[in-house]
Amino acid sequence: MSTILAIDDNQDNLITISALLKSFMPGCSVLTAQSGPEGIEKASANLPDVIILDIKMPGMDGFEVCTILKAEPATSHIPIILLTAIKTDVSSRIRGLETGADAFLTKPVDEAELVAQIKVMLRIKNAEDLLRREKDLLEVAVRERTIALVQSEQKLIKERDFIRSLEDASPAYYIALDEKGSVITMNRSFLEALGYQIGEVSGGDYVSKIIPPAERDAAVHSFEALKRSRKEMVIENKVLTRSGEERLVEWHARPFFRKDESLDFVFFVGIDMTERKRLERMILSSSEMERHKIGQDLHERLGQNLAGLVFKSEILRLKLKEKNPEEAAGMEEIINLIHDAMTQTRGLARDLCPVDMASGGLYAAFEELRLEFEKKGRVKCLLNLDEDLGRIDDLEASNFYYIAREAVENAVVHGKAGNVIITMTSGENMITMKITDDGEGLPDSFEESSGVGIRIMRYRSWIIGAAFSIERNAGGGTVITCNLRKHEGSRRPDISESDMKKYMVNTSDRKAGILVVDDHPIVRQGLAQIINREEDLLVCGEATNADEAVRQVARLNPHLIIVDISIDGASGLDLIKALRARYAGLPVLVLSIYDEMIYAERALRAGARGYVMKQEAPQTVVTAIRTVLAGKQFLSARVTAELISRMPYEGRRETMSSLECLTMREFEVFQYIGNGLGNRHIAEKLNISVKTVENYRERIKNKLNLESASEMVQYAVQWVIDKSKSGQSGA
Repeated sequence: MSTILAIDDNQDNLITISALLKSFMPGCSVLTAQSGPEGIEKASANLPDVIILDIKMPGMDGFEVCTILKAEPATSHIPIILLTAIKTDVSSRIRGLETGADAFLTKPVDEAELVAQIKVMLRIKNAEDLLRREKDLLEVAVRERTIALVQSEQKLIKERDFIRSLEDASPAYYIALDEKGSVITMNRSFLEALGYQIGEVSGGDYVSKIIPPAERDAAVHSFEALKRSRKEMVIENKVLTRSGEERLVEWHARPFFRKDESLDFVFFVGIDMTERKRLERMILSSSEMERHKIGQDLHERLGQNLAGLVFKSEILRLKLKEKNPEEAAGMEEIINLIHDAMTQTRGLARDLCPVDMASGGLYAAFEELRLEFEKKGRVKCLLNLDEDLGRIDDLEASNFYYIAREAVENAVVHGKAGNVIITMTSGENMITMKITDDGEGLPDSFEESSGVGIRIMRYRSWIIGAAFSIERNAGGGTVITCNLRKHEGSRRPDISESDMKKYMVNTSDRKAGILVVDDHPIVRQGLAQIINREEDLLVCGEATNADEAVRQVARLNPHLIIVDISIDGASGLDLIKALRARYAGLPVLVLSIYDEMIYAERALRAGARGYVMKQEAPQTVVTAIRTVLAGKQFLSARVTAELISRMPYEGRRETMSSLECLTMREFEVFQYIGNGLGNRHIAEKLNISVKTVENYRERIKNKLNLESASEMVQYAVQWVIDKSKSGQSGA
């Protein structure tokens, strides 16, 4: 229901307006006032929908009343229609509208026009009221939303401050990279660890700024793999601080994507593993040292004591043989039991300490590994080792060995490989071990974390600081690679003495003088007793190490030297090389507990004239001494057979024409030679060095009993031609 207020000082006018409105607008409520102040009071109290205001009134005219009503916030929105019978001029109309009036009518008022104006004012008023209500509701909503936003902002500020406090207190490293690998942000812990300010790294390339040069390719590869994987990955790499220090960090990385599936950023959370790795390396190194010590004690102390016991028992057997042959037979049985104990001791020592750096190191350990797998008929193993691998300690050597052993075992058991190549090369700053097989290769569903053997190999690589990778071989099979950065420093030099006179054998004495070089007293004593029983032999001196031996040679001029491979200081092999360089005519016989199948050939290459194992019968030792003194070489029958089998002989070309004697890689090189490729092109094809190709060519020539490189090339070319004629590709 609408309410209309009529203000007029004439009562008759008010009665007329009221009657008119009730007639034309049934249901409306009409209020009246006969003065300006009364009208203002009723308008403020009742807030009518429309006000009809007479201009000409005593005391306060309609212009003043309109001005006051429009100035009050409560009544300013009420439409006002001014009525006048006198002030009908234009200026009065303008003044009325300026005071805020919404309409201006003159008396006598047309009834229809008045009602129409009132209805228009009511519609305007209703629309304005609706807008005002909506505005009020909007203001309330805005006010409530503003309060909520303020509260939310305050909460976000608290959470941000909490996160910042957490980042500042957390030792973990945080870093975010964009899709190009540029730094978006880092937390304070990482910045402090690196020694940078955020402005120095923000926007810069992460890899070139923070990753060491040697690991940048691997870091880029990991980042690209992470973007492709679209899932969380664990990555381990080194970071380079401003001061040049390298820190090992284990990163838990996750890519984040936009709604359009494009990469937004990659977030990394890292844990500094440097100290943990150092401690684990110390623990493992201590463990390896303890294993090595136990193995050495078994091999050097118990084994050598057993060897000395054999010599003394043999002396006792010889004495008993002269007086009581039956007792001598019992003593021989005891000697055989001691030999068995020596064999078992050597086996235990080899299991505990597979790599003995003093006696051949990795070369000997890998050779033994090769023989072990080939004897079992499980796989054909080829060794391709550089002569100088630089400085490498026992811990690194042992882990290289165990990684290679695990790799070969995996290749045989899981890959069903028939051939395995173990390659170790020494670059300017890196030692690289690569194990390549021709097995079934990696399955499509392969993950590096899936196999226990692979995790063990990766862990051993991690302990020694080597980069580990496993991938499919382009020619079939698997390639496992370990890259170890070289230590600073140099290898221990060989023994040298200047101004040593050339050795001349002294034949004036009736007995041949023999110098025994061994660091085990019981072995020296037992050996001396064995030798001194012979009428033509005499132990003229003893030495415990290489330095002593060189001095004794200069002083005694012995006819022969008996040397153990494992002695204090420089190894027996180093001593043999030094003696060969300074005393060319001095024969050397190696007497060692180490397996002759592994060390005999190395000893002969170093310059020795014979090799005898300590578990051999004393009489065998005496025979070896006399054989070497006679200017001949002495080796056991099985070693001799092994060496002869490697030598070329007449007719070998025919029996090996099928090239079955070549390994898989040697056969590949042979085919490329037959197709006219040079060393450099073959190296590029097989992704190996030119030097390695040259080594393969030499091996192929020797295995095929070919006298020269040109003859080998002709043979390879003819083979390819023959295969082509017969319709085969030669592959």
